[in-house]
Amino acid sequence: MIEKASELLEKFIKAESEKLQGIKMPHMPTLGSAYEEVTKQGIDNEFTIPKFLKLRVVSGFISTGDEMLPQQVDCMLVYGDGNRYGLTEQYVYSIDKVLCIFEVKKNLRKADFIDAIQHLGSIRTKFAEHFEHRLIHESYKPDIRIAAKEFSKITGKTAPKKYSDIHDLSKSDAILFYVLVQESLAPITIIHGYEGYKTEQGLRTTFVDIIEERIQEEGDGLGIPSIPALVTSNQFCLIKSNSVPFSVIKDKNEWVAICSTRYNPAKMILEIIWSKISIYFNVDMPWNDKLYMDNIQPLLIAEVVEHEGRVGWKYESLELKEKHLKRKDDNSWRPAAIGKAEVAAIRLMMLNGGYLTSDDQVEEFLRNHHGTTFNEVIESLILTRLFISGEGYLKPININTYIMITDDDEGFIASERDRFDLWCNENELEPSYISFMFLE
Repeated sequence: MIEKASELLEKFIKAESEKLQGIKMPHMPTLGSAYEEVTKQGIDNEFTIPKFLKLRVVSGFISTGDEMLPQQVDCMLVYGDGNRYGLTEQYVYSIDKVLCIFEVKKNLRKADFIDAIQHLGSIRTKFAEHFEHRLIHESYKPDIRIAAKEFSKITGKTAPKKYSDIHDLSKSDAILFYVLVQESLAPITIIHGYEGYKTEQGLRTTFVDIIEERIQEEGDGLGIPSIPALVTSNQFCLIKSNSVPFSVIKDKNEWVAICSTRYNPAKMILEIIWSKISIYFNVDMPWNDKLYMDNIQPLLIAEVVEHEGRVGWKYESLELKEKHLKRKDDNSWRPAAIGKAEVAAIRLMMLNGGYLTSDDQVEEFLRNHHGTTFNEVIESLILTRLFISGEGYLKPININTYIMITDDDEGFIASERDRFDLWCNENELEPSYISFMFLE
């Protein structure tokens, strides 16, 4: 159960950090090493990672092919055996065996923040080069399942069925899909700051400043792959919404690439580590977090744009005062609510082999019986993040979709059966669904 595991991790980190604070250590490298060791031993616990998968936490270096990268890594979650560097406790691991990379900071200040982003970003660049090399020279066929689902949720469009289909996408969609594939396969990068920012606003503002200064000084911005998956500082966090495991989309198709939280940094670390383990080994982790949802606050909306023949990222920051960021840690999952027209459209979809297509009969039915149009129904169902549209049709994203229809012919819809059951029980509803299975 992630709640119990994160509580144990939080207590371990707190206890060991307090021990260090009780010792005056003027030698900064030694002090830094001590905090790196707290992170290493905190993650390398039975309650944190499943040891039967041959996972371990080490310090050292990463290699890609025959090249050993120069960046020394404070702490990394790795699989299997690496090469020990002489008699030291440093290890060299192939990047394909690295699941998570930590940059540990006792006190996260802006200069440290910038340095950590650059350090981790350079490793991600090498991963991208390694990825391309495998595609070209090793006939590599990457697993795109996670990326494809996220692409469909963000765009409302059908995702490629295999990686090589990326060439059939528009330039902007291809960049988005490429990044999502990279995010699902690359090692997760985490900046773990023990102390530093005293407010959520302070951490958010500094991050936006770093991006803006990068544009002003270097002429280009910070690409999504170079942004860490998680940044912690005191109890505040910045989280990348890359589907590992967080997914945040605003309005129709605005991808909220970065969000912030103000509770449970240990749980955020475990959420990301467990998600990576689940993807890497294709195993289920013991989440059991019931209806609890992390109460996140959107920070950065990202969009791929084309300008004068060039394609790049356009960012829009949502900057809020600290008083507007204060909120309780009481967010709960709930299924998407749908109206009568959407319920009727889904019934038609099920009768038509999983596709809702536009024709005169469907248009007339929706207009006469529900006072709406095919396009309006499509827009409404896409906003549930459970359906995608093509040229004149709508279909489900997931293999399994569950619909509960109420007495007034409206309904609720979700793809997570276990949580749907829990939500029904909490709301004293009979968990009775139409189960919509869609296989192509």
